[in-house]
Amino acid sequence: MPNLENLRKQAKQLLRWHRDHHYPVAAQIRAWVPRYGALADEEILARPFKLSDAQELIARRTGFETWEALLKGLKVMPDPIARTESRPVLLDAEPQLFVCDLDAAVAFYTKKLGFAVVFTYGERRSTARSCGTAFV
Repeated sequence: MPNLENLRKQAKQLLRWHRDHHYPVAAQIRAWVPRYGALADEEILARPFKLSDAQELIARRTGFETWEALLKGLKVMPDPIARTESRPVLLDAEPQLFVCDLDAAVAFYTKKLGFAVVFTYGERRSTARSCGTAFV
């Protein structure tokens, strides 16, 4: 059974990520909240996103239509000890790679490995010693 306090914290985290224009959260919003389904990442991050929207995302990701349905459903869910799942299930992942030289990393992934760049974000640093730039 999901922990309600944990779900509330997840919703608040999604709200912060949206407010901070954290691009990976846009994919989650698009995937789980139907009214954002046809929007690009930039459009999703530019639109208002309220706590109720984040709660709806959490509810849908948990298998409920609305946050209210999730709250009601949690009350009637069986004890977690009674569940007999044989293995954990990974619902989604958002890998991130932090690099020191963004241009070199992009060149490696596109030219050497054949990946296509969807987007990059972070600051381009003038020296290779200034680590901390994020590449997704």
